[in-house]
Amino acid sequence: MLEDFCPVRWAGGQAVVTLPEHIGASNAGQVRDALLSVINLGAATLIADMTATVSCDHAGADAIVRAWRRTVSSGTELRLVVTAGSVSRVLGLRGLDRQVSVYPSLEAAAAARLPAPAAVLAASALRRDGRAPQDSGAAPVLAGGLLDALQDAVALADGDGAITAASARLEDMFGYGPGEMAGLPVESLVPAALQEAHRGHRSGWARSPSARPMGAGAQLAGLRKDGTTFPVRVSLTPVTTGQLTLAVIRDITGTGRLGDLAVLARDAAAARREHLRLLDAVITGLFHAGLGLQAAGGLPVDAARQRTEAVLGELDDIIRQIRSAAFTDREQPGPCPPRAPGDAW
Repeated sequence: MLEDFCPVRWAGGQAVVTLPEHIGASNAGQVRDALLSVINLGAATLIADMTATVSCDHAGADAIVRAWRRTVSSGTELRLVVTAGSVSRVLGLRGLDRQVSVYPSLEAAAAARLPAPAAVLAASALRRDGRAPQDSGAAPVLAGGLLDALQDAVALADGDGAITAASARLEDMFGYGPGEMAGLPVESLVPAALQEAHRGHRSGWARSPSARPMGAGAQLAGLRKDGTTFPVRVSLTPVTTGQLTLAVIRDITGTGRLGDLAVLARDAAAARREHLRLLDAVITGLFHAGLGLQAAGGLPVDAARQRTEAVLGELDDIIRQIRSAAFTDREQPGPCPPRAPGDAW
């Protein structure tokens, strides 16, 4: 049974699935099915506990990616507990460390949960200046304290698009001081040229809120307080039927370099294949030219002259091939710079 292979423990809407010591091609399917079955049962938070996992190959990483994709569509939050450096590297190669919150211990992953009722009450009680109303018993720091417990940069926004609470990590990411982001419109974190489009996206979200990554397949940009921009990835989750929106923002500066390196590697491999093809053609041509000159030595003078001229023509063709390849390589443009971020979040 799956629960014997990957034990599951429930605490309210939070499920902890303990993954095996070794995850590979032989058992990746079972790991995937175990995670998907918990998601299908409606877990609000799924913690994949890899504390005991010391090895995980690409098949194992694919199983976790499959589970993460299901959580995106179902609204379940996936958290990973990873202690082995080799496992962390494999998951990093698949980009999971940029998509999923990773914790060093099960205790940290469980403690980072955000109790929705308390967060909503605290965030709703905050005025635009970040302070609680006089007639409210809510602690002014309650929402911020809960958000700060999360590993990611997080913001809560109301139905008008105003930030009601922001985590310290978000403030640091965008260059704001403590409490400065409270009351700001979310568009203030978007490049000016994209703010109007973002308002339209936000209106569409308000009509049909659902847990999803924002701008799937597009490049999103954040605007710091100092006016500089940087690429981000954003996930949105509605809280209490759309009254509030929980946004998780990640700075993905530098991750595009991996794509650039992959392009360079493919170009280099293609160039190497072309060079090997040319080298083979040159060697074959020189071999035939040598045979032609050797045969010309036993022919009459006129025939030998004709054979020699034919061989010289073949050598000229070989030289042209070499020169064409050399100058074409020299004129090839370098890799294109990454496309500038072109979408709001």
